[in-house]
Amino acid sequence: MFQNAARIGAAIALCVLASAVNAEAFPDRPINIISPFPPGGATDVITRVVADAMSRQLKQPMIIINKPGGGTTIGAAYVAREKPDGYTLLMATSSTVVASRFLYKELRYNPDAFEPVGMVGYAPMIMLTSKKRGFRSTADLVDYAKQHPGALSIASQGTGTLSHLIAECFQATTGTKMVHIPYKGTAEAMPSLINGDVDAFYDTVGTGMAQVAGGKVDVLNSSGRQRMSAYPQIPTLTEQGYRDCEVVAWWSLLAPAGTPSDVVEKLQAALQFAMRDEAVRRKVLDAGTEPADGLVAGYKELVKKDVETTGRLIRQAGVVVQ
Repeated sequence: MFQNAARIGAAIALCVLASAVNAEAFPDRPINIISPFPPGGATDVITRVVADAMSRQLKQPMIIINKPGGGTTIGAAYVAREKPDGYTLLMATSSTVVASRFLYKELRYNPDAFEPVGMVGYAPMIMLTSKKRGFRSTADLVDYAKQHPGALSIASQGTGTLSHLIAECFQATTGTKMVHIPYKGTAEAMPSLINGDVDAFYDTVGTGMAQVAGGKVDVLNSSGRQRMSAYPQIPTLTEQGYRDCEVVAWWSLLAPAGTPSDVVEKLQAALQFAMRDEAVRRKVLDAGTEPADGLVAGYKELVKKDVETTGRLIRQAGVVVQ
């Protein structure tokens, strides 16, 4: 009996030692970051900028893999199933962690089970409209939509994404009815808006304002609480009397549940290094996103607050659970 106990003790000691050695060696090969949107959108741009800086700190390449679809749930479910060793990470959005729990009866991952690495950025969404419609203000669009119920269409980055929820909230608070057209991210939705195949679209600031600057689409409002310092000409929905749609998107780097704490700490240090880099912060800002500090502090509180807000928005908008 004592021999068995000794063998078990030795085995446990070896496992602990192996775990410590593995953590010390981390990373010894490239790290994959899953972006749950197609290439070209704000999430993809931010992910690549941050990954490049983190790779310099970790001295290993960070490979971006795009897995769009399902309102970001396809990419999230993929990461949740991966081995929790720090070699597969997720660039999550507020849609991934918050909205998904309300919108899918059989979600293939637990939104609360990921290990947070740190916050990356925050940004409101902006309403873009097709040049073909010629709307000059939110009031113009609302007046037309009320006179022609169901005649206008509004695109989103996918069912259940923040882009979709704000679109539904906008209709609920303005008393309008528009046809929702879900796409797999901005890269698919924007060409349709530019061509006039859809009439409106709530997009992230960076990709949206690039098209506004190019004269291809118009911008009517933002979902933030106050006007953006970089774009003070864009009025908020709140100041126009629509106070129930104050929503800000956010991005956070996550690891699968069960990732060793030593590994998570190394990833956290690399992310904080990246978010202190002025070049990184400038590029994130150019993408229309307010850069965060890379810290994990406040993440759980932010999720808790957004769960309450998003749940209310979904109930108000009457979004159907899939």
